[in-house]
Amino acid sequence: MIFRQRNKWNLPSPIPSKYLQQLGSYPEILQEILFRRNIKTEQKSIDFLLPKNLDWYSSKQLLHSDKSCQLIIEAIDSDSTIGIYGDYDADGLTGTALVFLALSRLTEKLIPYIPNRFSEGYGLNKVAIKKLHTQGVSLLITVDNGIGSIDEIEYANSLGIKVIVTDHHTPKEELPLAAAILNPKVIDDTYPFKMLAGVGIAYKLVNTLSNHYPVINPDDYLDLVAIGTIADIVPLVSENRYISKQGLISINQHKRQCLVSLLGAANLLGTKISSSDISFQIGPRLNAAGRLGQAENALRLLITTDPNVCGVLAQQLENDNFNRKKLGSLMEQKAQEIILADGPPEFLITAFDKTFNSGVSGIVAGSLARKYNLPVIIGQIGAEHSVASCRSIPEFDLIGALDRCKDLFVRYGGHPLAAGFTIKNSNVPELEKRLRNLSETKLRGIDLTPSLDVDVEVRLDQLDQNLINILERIEPTGAENKEVLFMSRDLYASNIKTVGKDKKHLKLLITDGSYSIDAIGFGLGDQISSLPLKFDALYNFQLNEFRGKNNFQLNLIDLRPS
Repeated sequence: MIFRQRNKWNLPSPIPSKYLQQLGSYPEILQEILFRRNIKTEQKSIDFLLPKNLDWYSSKQLLHSDKSCQLIIEAIDSDSTIGIYGDYDADGLTGTALVFLALSRLTEKLIPYIPNRFSEGYGLNKVAIKKLHTQGVSLLITVDNGIGSIDEIEYANSLGIKVIVTDHHTPKEELPLAAAILNPKVIDDTYPFKMLAGVGIAYKLVNTLSNHYPVINPDDYLDLVAIGTIADIVPLVSENRYISKQGLISINQHKRQCLVSLLGAANLLGTKISSSDISFQIGPRLNAAGRLGQAENALRLLITTDPNVCGVLAQQLENDNFNRKKLGSLMEQKAQEIILADGPPEFLITAFDKTFNSGVSGIVAGSLARKYNLPVIIGQIGAEHSVASCRSIPEFDLIGALDRCKDLFVRYGGHPLAAGFTIKNSNVPELEKRLRNLSETKLRGIDLTPSLDVDVEVRLDQLDQNLINILERIEPTGAENKEVLFMSRDLYASNIKTVGKDKKHLKLLITDGSYSIDAIGFGLGDQISSLPLKFDALYNFQLNEFRGKNNFQLNLIDLRPS
């Protein structure tokens, strides 16, 4: 079998001398890591490595913050019932829990509500609003949704329900006629940082409310804010970096019983929780409940303090996550059969099937987009309509393409790299035709081999505790502050084997002849029979904690012959 290098490697250039003077007080490897993140001055490096609660984080408020607080105060003073309407993903769940827990210090008349992904879909819906109205809700606070709910909020108004929208999604030209809107992306809002997650907007509301009710301490909820922020893949810079860093400190202090139970069920107790753990362990477990239509279990866990109840709910989320992964694997296998039936995909991948689960289609689309480096659409065919999730690549603006097909949709929305839509089954063939033409026009002639930007080239003997300490200063990593990518040359491997249920992962011992280190390559198992005798490696460097023992490990990303 021929060895296949999966990515283009963009190797780092030397740091210009004028920037070396600015960064000269740091170790050489840290200088390179900072420079690759466009941190080129001493002051920027201080702001990044020691993020502080800058004054405007608390003193400046989102537009309508005071008005929102006044509405909440009036509802509490009149003993009215307040509804909190969230979203079923980790961002919406943590934000809903945050608002509920903060307001529960002030009133017992609260009704949290998470819609069912399958029967209700994303965002506000009239049936739910009617249900909340019959339960006595007179003030409704949305979390991570609502900015596009024009008709639904008009309906709430007609029932006498006042609505406070807290949302971070980009608004369209027409805004809903809500009593108050908290969203830094609203054109008239002057709040300095525009990239908060939904839970971040909820945190800002609670922050302002604490000025009226000192019993509320916003910092008590930074663990929830960190989870929602990191899981929602918003840029981990500026305010997001500060609140996530502080939240990770709180998580590792094990102050919240629900998180202790969740970490225990995931076998993460006793390990230092990082942003990577939130991205790949905690966030997916919270999301799994919603993907299977049981998001209320995740919310119940986040607002519960009883250890026994938390333990039961955490195990339920663990089971949901197992079932979600099993379902996703079967769906991906079926999707590949559909895709490859007409030969290797070229510019666009689409797969529609009656057996698909719309709650898992986004994960499958993302996996296939990474595998083929092409835009992907995965859709569940229903009786009259199909519901699809889409994932794309930087070279193809997905939402721009969907905009050019908007006459075909019942509804659609999203971003350049991720979107979703509902469409009549009869319109699917025309949609596929148009999108194939658009993708071919855009992508033909472009080298679509994905590329990776190397941060630092190092020798294996430089992989030590000092380097782990440096990497901890870069945390939290995520969007716009990616995990540090290292490169080493002229390596050999021994003890090579595949691991995992489907033998998809490559495990080996790597050496340069004088220094050796364990390595794991997730998804690289198919390279075991073609691994070059001598190779270069791209990897993340980690301290692996397992059964009370710590050892250094390389998380291999790609290999190439030396």
